[in-house]
Amino acid sequence: MALSVFGAGVDVHAGGADLRFPHHAYHAAMAEAFTGVRPYARTWLHAGTVRAGGVKMAKSAGNLVLVRDLVNSHPAAAVRLMILDRPWREDWDYSPALLDRAGKRLEELYRAAGRTCTASAAVAETGRLLAADLNVPAAVDVAIEEGGAAARSVTTVLGLN
Repeated sequence: MALSVFGAGVDVHAGGADLRFPHHAYHAAMAEAFTGVRPYARTWLHAGTVRAGGVKMAKSAGNLVLVRDLVNSHPAAAVRLMILDRPWREDWDYSPALLDRAGKRLEELYRAAGRTCTASAAVAETGRLLAADLNVPAAVDVAIEEGGAAARSVTTVLGLN
């Protein structure tokens, strides 16, 4: 499927850390054997595994929480912030309380965006933090504290508007 959409090689291939082996290793081996292009992916991005109640979230475990269900009770931007507002490499546990906290943090960010601060240093700092290994928690903290343009920038970059 990826070959039909992206061609013989990709710049970045992303997925959960739990898929590193065997799924991604086999995927790359098959694509490289089929196309002769090596490496199939120039960069691999393996994000932390999502758990529910300490158990890896999986269809086979019967503990899936679907985004379509979450957006029935929370804004999509709150769901997005819940997923992004963490060190991206680390495993994490979903809980309804975590989603509620993300909703409150999103409200704080929106209030901060309404303030009039236009400090370009704060905008630059949030950009630096996001570029520094996608440090969303620190960038959101700065955006909430400084407000104004920094908060509006973070909101836009993270697709929270």
